[in-house]
Amino acid sequence: MSRSLIGTLRLLALVAYLGAPSLAAAQEEQIYNPSELDSPPRLSSQEMTARLLARSYPADLQKAGVSGIVQVEFVVDKTGKVDPKSIKVVSSSVPQLSEAAKKAVAEIKFKPGQVKGQPVASVVLLPIVYK
Repeated sequence: MSRSLIGTLRLLALVAYLGAPSLAAAQEEQIYNPSELDSPPRLSSQEMTARLLARSYPADLQKAGVSGIVQVEFVVDKTGKVDPKSIKVVSSSVPQLSEAAKKAVAEIKFKPGQVKGQPVASVVLLPIVYK
């Protein structure tokens, strides 16, 4: 074999070797649906979450007496943090509340869902009620 071919093969082997942990990590980060969990994610603190949601209620809408429900879907990772890129509004009775709900959800802390006693990433559908 030529030296350049051997060098190329070594480089490819090194890239494959270095890429292997990333691939393994990506496979570990499976996102579970609620039906696949032994226990679902839970709020770390209901009181803190209530305060966070109250602060997120737009003052002009609150003053005008506008209330509504926003259904937000997102992923809680295995550390209990919300993946901000995963947040999406599924439905909103008042569209102006959607952005407030998304910002609030990004700050909520959870105890992650579990499968076989291990914390895992999972999908959450959360109704947020503004009244």
